[in-house]
Amino acid sequence: MKMLVSESLSSDLVFVEGNKVFTDSLTIAEVFQKGHDKVLRDIRNLKCSVKFRQVNYGESSYKNRQGRVMPSFIMTFDGFAMLAMGYTGEKAMQFKEMYIEEFNRTRHMLESHNVTLISHEQKIIQNAVHKVIHTNFPLLHDTARRKYFSKIYSDLKKQFDVNSYRDIRRHDFEDALEFIRNWDSPKLEIRSRSNYVQ
Repeated sequence: MKMLVSESLSSDLVFVEGNKVFTDSLTIAEVFQKGHDKVLRDIRNLKCSVKFRQVNYGESSYKNRQGRVMPSFIMTFDGFAMLAMGYTGEKAMQFKEMYIEEFNRTRHMLESHNVTLISHEQKIIQNAVHKVIHTNFPLLHDTARRKYFSKIYSDLKKQFDVNSYRDIRRHDFEDALEFIRNWDSPKLEIRSRSNYVQ
């Protein structure tokens, strides 16, 4: 089943599932102006290794206009490239270029959404946390301050669903800074009032 992550990460030629880019035999048949049965035949007749086939082609199905369940294939970029090698002619070359551009465009957009913070941005996060704790809670004992550091980092991980603040995605960087600037922990503050310096 196709899973479209978002409109910006999808197109008529490819789709995204599990952070990987795929296409299918039905789309290829339409784009290359071939009968779907012929595309299925071409895939089944590929002389690739069993390992390559297992990694790059997946059997699927769809319902035709009569409501019958019919076979189809889902494939990776490498699977598409292997299949398309056998399609020749000027139009076929144009279609292959179009497909390759779309695969690369979608893959690049996926990668840019999944890239985590670089070291410089991690340092900015650390400094922002340090500033919030020392500015908002200046009279804490060291032991209590450590609890506050632990709590803000814990809240940060929950907010962005990561195992470490270093795993925050780059496109969430500004949101992370805003979260830190607005962070407050009144429950922890109440529990720790006895830890303030007198």
